[in-house]
Amino acid sequence: MAILFSFYDYILGEKILTATTKKDPEPKPYTLQIITPARRFLFLPFGGGFVKLSRLYDMQGNYIHPRYYSDELKQEVKEYKKRFKIPYFKLWRGMLILFGIILIAAGVMAIKQKIESNKYNGQVKNMVESLNQIQPGQVYGASFFTSETGNSLPTLADGWVKVLKIEGDTLFVQRSIQLDATNPVFNMEKLAVIKPKTDADWQPVIEKMNLKLLKEQLNNTDVKRVDVQYIGKQHDKYNGVIFTIKGRE
Repeated sequence: MAILFSFYDYILGEKILTATTKKDPEPKPYTLQIITPARRFLFLPFGGGFVKLSRLYDMQGNYIHPRYYSDELKQEVKEYKKRFKIPYFKLWRGMLILFGIILIAAGVMAIKQKIESNKYNGQVKNMVESLNQIQPGQVYGASFFTSETGNSLPTLADGWVKVLKIEGDTLFVQRSIQLDATNPVFNMEKLAVIKPKTDADWQPVIEKMNLKLLKEQLNNTDVKRVDVQYIGKQHDKYNGVIFTIKGRE
């Protein structure tokens, strides 16, 4: 941390003068500096400039404490200080740069989120339009809560469902054999990697779903996903949501 953050004296002005001190009444040459305490962070000026101070050194480089200043020297130091203004912009430039970087990063993130949001909304719109005209052969991305036999899954898994046929208020579907439980957020692009390519990639179990309940959810203008419940004896042990449709291929 000491390497990243450090203090230093910013020199506002410097001159050689001849003066006396309380320790030495004989006039001698001294180096007078007017400084302001400042600090750096990541090698950038990162604040300071709250006060102007004097630094007095003899010709050997020895520091002379202000308590040893003579009255004449004090007055000269006072007048010399008036000549200098503290360059706050220069001393706080690092903070301004960091603030600018944060603003730019926030802007980039906002744009990225907007693009992703528009993309997601488009995905949802496509899914809803398709489900309103659901037909055999359609394939959807979904998050599964149970296995194809109704048993609970150790974790939420994403995969694919294929519409086989529709009879009245019953929807017949198959789900993909391969599931993905590695992505914490549902993502159709990542899900495309495990999309079934042959009939062997689908579960042999055909599941009957409640189509009436599915269509009722589509009447909600804020719908972002569609929960699906099972109709069948082997799923009586689990009466809740079997899987949730979240996207259309």
